[in-house]
Amino acid sequence: MSRVRRESSQRWMPRAGALACLLAGAVAVVAHVDAAPGAGLARLVSVSTLTEGPATSVIIETNEPVGYVTTQPDPMTVIVDLRNVTTTSISPTGTTGGAVSSVRIEPGRAEDGATLTRVRLALARPGKPTVRSRWNSVLVEFGGSISSPSASAPQSASAPAPQATPAKPQPTQAAPADKAAGTLTAIDVTSGPEGTRVRLTGTGILKPSSIAPTKGLPARLVIDLPDVQTKVPAVTQVGKGPIDRIRVAINSSKPLVTRAVIDLKYPVSHVVEKTDSGVSILLEPATQIPTPQAAPPPAQPVPQTPPPVPAPVVQPPVAAAQPPAAAAPAPAAAPATQPSPAPAAPSDTRAAGTQTIGATPPPKQYTGHLISFDFQQADLRAVLRSFTEISGLNVIVDESISGTVDVVLKEVPWDQALEIILNSKKLGYVVENNVVRIAPLETLAAEETARQKLKDAQAMSGQLKVLTRALSYAKAEDISAFLKKSVLTTRGEVQFDKRTNTIIVTDLPAALANAEDLIATLDRAEPQVEIEARIVQVNRESARALGVQWGVNGRMIGELGNTSGLAFPATASVSGRTGGTQGNPTTSTQVPSGANLPVTGATSGIGLAMGTLNGSFNLDVALSALEHAGHAKLLSQPKVMMQNNIEAEMTQGVQIPIQTISNNTVTVNFKDAALTLRVKPQITASETVILDVFLENATPDYSRSVNGIPPIDTQRAKSQVLVRDTETIVIGGITTSQETTGKDGVPGLSRIPLLGWLFKRDTSTTEGRELLIFITPRIKK
Repeated sequence: MSRVRRESSQRWMPRAGALACLLAGAVAVVAHVDAAPGAGLARLVSVSTLTEGPATSVIIETNEPVGYVTTQPDPMTVIVDLRNVTTTSISPTGTTGGAVSSVRIEPGRAEDGATLTRVRLALARPGKPTVRSRWNSVLVEFGGSISSPSASAPQSASAPAPQATPAKPQPTQAAPADKAAGTLTAIDVTSGPEGTRVRLTGTGILKPSSIAPTKGLPARLVIDLPDVQTKVPAVTQVGKGPIDRIRVAINSSKPLVTRAVIDLKYPVSHVVEKTDSGVSILLEPATQIPTPQAAPPPAQPVPQTPPPVPAPVVQPPVAAAQPPAAAAPAPAAAPATQPSPAPAAPSDTRAAGTQTIGATPPPKQYTGHLISFDFQQADLRAVLRSFTEISGLNVIVDESISGTVDVVLKEVPWDQALEIILNSKKLGYVVENNVVRIAPLETLAAEETARQKLKDAQAMSGQLKVLTRALSYAKAEDISAFLKKSVLTTRGEVQFDKRTNTIIVTDLPAALANAEDLIATLDRAEPQVEIEARIVQVNRESARALGVQWGVNGRMIGELGNTSGLAFPATASVSGRTGGTQGNPTTSTQVPSGANLPVTGATSGIGLAMGTLNGSFNLDVALSALEHAGHAKLLSQPKVMMQNNIEAEMTQGVQIPIQTISNNTVTVNFKDAALTLRVKPQITASETVILDVFLENATPDYSRSVNGIPPIDTQRAKSQVLVRDTETIVIGGITTSQETTGKDGVPGLSRIPLLGWLFKRDTSTTEGRELLIFITPRIKK
């Protein structure tokens, strides 16, 4: 037995309107849980009312964060139910006035037996409040917030606030003294049967000071995290459930406040849960119904958790699809249906839009009018044929389709219902103009394969022709490889004549045309590149030395008449000389010097000799000095011209013979000691040159020869660089500096202040070497 019920837009709209009127008073359902499971009951501390101008705020304060449910059974009453909260004899404080005429506190029990404290607000005039939590308080605001700017309704982190609130002074609740700085490090979004959950995790304390939805559209949920830094991306694309994306930014630096904005596709209720490493926000699947123009009749308070309502959700404006001609016309004010996940459909039925790489694709949009189905063991072919009347299209059902179907669908778009039924039976469809053909997926796949084979066979049919081209710049052997892999068909072949550099191609006419275009593109003259290299080597050296020599000769002998008058010692002599060139050589003994610290290779010197007339005492001193400075500059400038993408090499220098003897056999090998430049240029489309450069400067050093074979002093550079045309770049630079100082002296005496210079020799040598390699490319067209 089968039954099908079709509801047009005219029939559905009165029922949706009645449902909207029934729930029009519900403003928001917000639950906030911040206590650990199993904790004791919270306690109601105070209820105060503040009125300033047109704004009125009711502050409900507890000793810890609690869960709450806000309902508005009629336009003149607002009820806030505090779950698991006890109350004592507390009277509301403050003045009642403005939007609130009276406040009443009522203890009670929830349906599941939990302790409940109800705060009933009687309004002086109809109004819709904004309810949000802040630390241990629940704020019910009419006509805008009158709190300080930090406690006012949050705005978007990167967009203007939907509705401005007056910034008027009012004492705000202070943050806990033990609040520590934290860092937001990760955002995780998961979806499940209970709804979509957003987890904000990090280090330190992540305790939101405010979690509130914005007023109006687009729908957003704003979370303020005081004293928290952020290390997450500024924008996180989500595309799951009601969440479009999440934006995070520093909203205030003094005091530090990080703001997270959850951009929603449509308004939803939320539940906030405190975790060990952050905060968790559950976006419930229940949706919020737009308020109709007419005021709803009074109703009893709704339960704490609103029941899910299958009703359309307000979406950003989109182009509505026109219903088929056979279906009843829908009124212009009919809202768009809520997008729901569905299996993939052919490309001609997909909703237009862009998809972010790495993000979850957005749910598919269905545009058909709403219908209801109730089939039980119904013939599948009959059910599919019923879509002809529903959609207004011509439906052809493949003869191989058979079987029965059991399906119950209530108020879903007809195109979604069709897809659900087809996917359950592994069927597919093809749309051609206004004709829909339904067949098994295997049949459609086989038809597509056969169609492609026929298309390939038709393309491969035809008479083969021959194309002959003599190439001017490219090599025929190289071009033939490109033709085989790129443009030739399976019937085509290519040959080439290396002697005349001619290529012969045999293939279908269409493939030959493509081959001719490719040959014309590749066989063209390439620009040439001139590479100029400059190698500059600068050597600097200096030396300075200062030495001293002195000698002394004293004699006490009888022939000079200066004996001591003692039996022993009657005669004595003390000697120490620089040599026979100083002092009085006729009376002096040639002995070593007393202090022999000369300068090797001295370029200047001065001597002084003194003595008595009889030669009994002689003293001579010699000072020698050296100062040397040298400067050398070596410049090598190789230059070479080459074609694009062709390596060139240039060498200039000598070959050093190296003789080896093995088994009475003398072998002479030659080692290059030369300047070598190898470079391969590649000209880019932006007139720059990519250079693969190898440069070596090897010179023999005969001053350090071993058995007549000099060592080779080598400077080498190998690199790949990007250089602009005619631009000079340094690809290598070596700077060495060596400084040597020396001191020679008589032990002990050389350290005597002032007189120590008579007993020591100072030398100082400085040597520096600098090597630079420059490369300059020039494109020659």
